Amino acid sequence: MSSKRAGRALADVMGELDEEPIAAVPVAAAAGDRPADRDSAAPAIVPVNVLVTPRDRKRLRQLSLDSGLSLQKLGHEAWNRLLEARGLEPLEAVAANVPSGRARR
Repeated sequence: MSSKRAGRALADVMGELDEEPIAAVPVAAAAGDRPADRDSAAPAIVPVNVLVTPRDRKRLRQLSLDSGLSLQKLGHEAWNRLLEARGLEPLEAVAANVPSGRARR
């Protein structure tokens, strides 16, 4: 069964997306510095990924469910304890960019 219809190349479809450059969010040099074009109440937020085994991910998820805290909040607590133990200032509090959907207690 042959078709006389010609498909479009992926490059033709995606080419339009490359025309507009993605604006990078500038990272503040110091904790008190804020980019001039951003709202001063909303700091720039970047992800930090941590690789764990599936078993450990399940344990962390269960801890999250048992404590009623999101993995974001548990992670902040853990990183802040590490920073405190080393005599460094704590992380700035930020909210997850996607709500957990869990009912508040």
